[in-house]
Amino acid sequence: MVGVLIRMKLAVLRHSRTDATRALNGLGYGVGICLAVTTVVLAFLDFSHPRLLMDLLAVTFALWALGWVAGPIFAGEPPLNGEHFHRQPVPRRTLAMGLLAAALAAVTTAVTLLAFGALIVFAARLSWVAVVVSVPAVVLLLLLVVLLSRVVTLLFRMLAKSRLGGVVTATVTAAMVSLSSFSWILIIGVSLLLEYGFPPAFSMVVRSLPSSWSLIAVEAAGRGDWPWTVGPLLALAVVVAALFLAWSALLGPQRIARPVVRGSSAQQAVRWDPLIRALFRGDQGAIYLKELRTWWRDPVRTQNIVMGPAFSIITALFPLIFGVTAAFPFVGAAGALMAAATCANSYGQDGTALWLTLTVPGHEKADVRARQLAWLTVFGPLTLALTLAGCLLHGDPVLVPWALAATLAALGGGSGLLAWVSVVALVPGPDPHRSKNSPMDHGDVTGQSFLMCFLVIITMCPALGAAWAGHALDLPSLLWASVPVALLTGVLCHVMLGSAAARTLRDKGPELLHLMRSGKPAVPAGKAGEDAVESPFSTMSRRRQTLLWSAMAVGILGLFPQGLAPLGIKLNGSQDKVWFLALHVPEPWQWPVIAVMIAIGLAGLWAAYRVYRTEKSRLQAAAPRAGADQLTSA
Repeated sequence: MVGVLIRMKLAVLRHSRTDATRALNGLGYGVGICLAVTTVVLAFLDFSHPRLLMDLLAVTFALWALGWVAGPIFAGEPPLNGEHFHRQPVPRRTLAMGLLAAALAAVTTAVTLLAFGALIVFAARLSWVAVVVSVPAVVLLLLLVVLLSRVVTLLFRMLAKSRLGGVVTATVTAAMVSLSSFSWILIIGVSLLLEYGFPPAFSMVVRSLPSSWSLIAVEAAGRGDWPWTVGPLLALAVVVAALFLAWSALLGPQRIARPVVRGSSAQQAVRWDPLIRALFRGDQGAIYLKELRTWWRDPVRTQNIVMGPAFSIITALFPLIFGVTAAFPFVGAAGALMAAATCANSYGQDGTALWLTLTVPGHEKADVRARQLAWLTVFGPLTLALTLAGCLLHGDPVLVPWALAATLAALGGGSGLLAWVSVVALVPGPDPHRSKNSPMDHGDVTGQSFLMCFLVIITMCPALGAAWAGHALDLPSLLWASVPVALLTGVLCHVMLGSAAARTLRDKGPELLHLMRSGKPAVPAGKAGEDAVESPFSTMSRRRQTLLWSAMAVGILGLFPQGLAPLGIKLNGSQDKVWFLALHVPEPWQWPVIAVMIAIGLAGLWAAYRVYRTEKSRLQAAAPRAGADQLTSA
């Protein structure tokens, strides 16, 4: 049974992965191996505080366990799960044992095992007895993270299709995005902890986690304390057994019931419907009311509502490590930016329900406007309230015009751009009644989200530029003029981009519906050339994909964190060096280093574009020859 399931899993992976998926997986595996090697190297280091190494390893093992818990939730459905075998006469324990073996047969497991090898290195610094104890301790720790990952994933599926599950998913996703985006702040905090040590309360809490019990047992074995050696290992074995039994129970033949998403009460409908119909008459009012109800009832929309504020709040809390509250006034602007990025696939989220709009010609503009107004109704008061609260908590009125201008520009620009991007760069996803548990199974909107972030930031530039000019010239009137500039920019984006989206929906509606149904763009019969070729990402060799993503990573890191960020710090007159290379060199060389970093970033992005363009040109040149060969053979 075990061998059959392992071979089945490998076969599924072998036949389901595309070249783009393999390239991304290869990049992820490379990052994982680097982190694992870093964990092992950590066990070789010496610190001034004798207990600091144990604390660092305990924190590191806890982070690996957290990665195993959070990663599978957002990585899509596993290749094999219990539902695939519900109709097979296989005992639960046997099925669980086979699925556990299949889960262990993975690159991620090997990478994690390499990271947990740091425990053996730590034991080797103590005694040979500790090394002997470390071997079963590593095995138990690996089983702990794998089983904990599977149990949490199954429990998460019970909530994933409800509004409560949407809140949990959005909060965890926001924390992960914020942590990955601003991890450099945590690196600085860790450097301070390395200098002064961990607080005793934090050390006690992190050592109390099950992920640290194997470390405690190895350290006790090095001291010859056998009760504290055997006790944590037995407790860890009991936890592993309990997780295995829980997983076996959840793999039973009964399918997890689908949560019922209840609508508004009749009293709420009676109270709000006349007001909305009075403000928005006709088709636009009906669609606007439908959109508001969808925002309240759909779990996927609940994720979108929570994602923006959660990301902005968590991000603003990071600088508190240094006692800085300057990010508080911009919580609303960051929330509006993230809300626009996560809601840019509104038509894709509706699935093939797009045909309901297309069967009533002439109503495309009303549909687009209603979606824009519903988005502003949901996020406008929320982000403005966050901005007000952030300004009050910060207490310095100097940043108020900056915060208001950024928030208003992000709201206006986002309301126009999300309507336009949702039809120009639509990402097909499952119909709402077929939505799966993982957010990654709702459609890969990563590229669309990055595009939205970039475009919304561009719409914020005029208002922020006016604010910067007023600050640089010491003109308060010009500084506050950034607020009406933001309003004007937002209104123009809302009106013009909304109209452009309505025209695109009217002219290319059938093509968009075909994309939603099949997942592939519609190509007219007999048409060859640029519109008929495949995507470069699907035909590009693995070496070229690696080159493209590497150049993209170099470009982003060089341009934004090491180029534009220190440039903003220099223009602001701050003396904080943080982790930016340009600020750590002597003063006369800071500006040249910033220029070099920006040049490296632009060169990396240009190289990535050239790799993509070369592959696309090759496909365009090969398409006519392929068509001619088909005609000749016919």
